[in-house]
Amino acid sequence: MAGIWFTHTLAKTAYTGSAWAKKDVYFPEMQVFATATLSAYRTQTPERFSGYQASWAEAYIVTPRTPMTAGAGWSFPSVRDNQVFLKTDRLTFWLQVANGSGSNPPASASAVGVIYEYEFEPKLKLDVPKPVRELNLVVYAQDGTVIGTHASVQLEGGPDFDEEETREQLLTEAHAVSGRPPSSLEIAELRPDEMPLSANFRVNPSTGRPEPLNIQASDQHPFRSEGSR
Repeated sequence: MAGIWFTHTLAKTAYTGSAWAKKDVYFPEMQVFATATLSAYRTQTPERFSGYQASWAEAYIVTPRTPMTAGAGWSFPSVRDNQVFLKTDRLTFWLQVANGSGSNPPASASAVGVIYEYEFEPKLKLDVPKPVRELNLVVYAQDGTVIGTHASVQLEGGPDFDEEETREQLLTEAHAVSGRPPSSLEIAELRPDEMPLSANFRVNPSTGRPEPLNIQASDQHPFRSEGSR
């Protein structure tokens, strides 16, 4: 018997190449069935059409059993599954979006991650642990462009996570995915009520706080959801 045990929505817009959103979930060890579903994808053909448009979006799950490949100082999954069935105490939902380059219009996508508790004995009620610790991080460039968002949640009874290690991993991922020098990247920690639900925000470099984007501000990129002004 399987019941919905945890859900999370991811949203991201790529404006200058590749961008991503991810969610680490730590919980008591149990048998789970989890899915990551791409729920929306939006892109636009440039005014000067090119036969090759490298715009894409992908939602997937990484677990302790996911095969990894090391390269450029970063371990990335060599297999990207959008469904997993295993006994574990942690997993990560990923959403990656790419628009090809800064000269292309932005590409936007959203995804839903779901964890089902899979029990061989039927239950009348699912025991859903409460969050006991959360960490919400945004990695951004010097101009305020958000490269990626990272959220970690420890549910009651689940293993703890290392905040410093999480920050270092986030910077490594940002450098590997975006190609930007690590010295040009900054990390801001947001309160849960500050983390925007949509992809339409940037970080004010002077304050380190998120602020909404005026998506009508650019005639060249009328659907821009994330990027520099």
